[in-house]
Amino acid sequence: MRSKRRALLTIVLAVIVIAAVPAVLFAKRYYDSRYVLDDYFYSAVPPDYDITPHRDKGGRVTEYTLLCYNSEGEARELSFSVLIDAHNSDLYPPGTFIRVGVSKQLVIGRRAVDEASVPKKALEKIKAGFAYTTATSLSEYAEERARRLASVNAGSAAVSCSAEGTALIYHYVYDMAEKDLAEAGAGLLDPVYYVQFRADKDAVAELTAIFLKIELADGTEIFSQKYDSRVMFDYEKPDNA
Repeated sequence: MRSKRRALLTIVLAVIVIAAVPAVLFAKRYYDSRYVLDDYFYSAVPPDYDITPHRDKGGRVTEYTLLCYNSEGEARELSFSVLIDAHNSDLYPPGTFIRVGVSKQLVIGRRAVDEASVPKKALEKIKAGFAYTTATSLSEYAEERARRLASVNAGSAAVSCSAEGTALIYHYVYDMAEKDLAEAGAGLLDPVYYVQFRADKDAVAELTAIFLKIELADGTEIFSQKYDSRVMFDYEKPDNA
């Protein structure tokens, strides 16, 4: 009798093991495909990318959707969200190079990197995508920038770009109360334009400075700043800095 019970128990355990193995393998494949690093992709935030954050239940969030490339130059469009802290230190301004870690299904990590860290084939594809201007003069470039900014900016602000001598003037006019500007993310424009100067300089060699002016619809000036070759690009520090 005992031998029959042992035999039955052995059969039951064998059935359980046989049934469990596929489930364990499926769970491992599911975990690996979602949470195990598969490859790194690289991109750079385009010069005219709108990084204005929106309010989420967790705070201020900026959404990024970028065309990225791995070390072999293979393309993949990737999206991720960044929760902006009080000092905007997690923000990726235009011109920032980013390395994005991906599993087979998800983005599982991202960080800013210096240009030298980007693999050659990926860098070539990224820079080819940045050849966005056909302007032959600073005034033509200013007109082109104005059109681009108008197409990507939120409806709460009128944005213009004009040339004056060898300088560009970016002018934001917000149709809202002064107390609402922080909520709108206007304060983020300052670190953006630290990097914007270099992007503009790469596009038009005659550029010597850019000016950022922010005011309300009633003419109240909120902010005015000049950026030129003396600017320290704090958002482009090497990984080991």
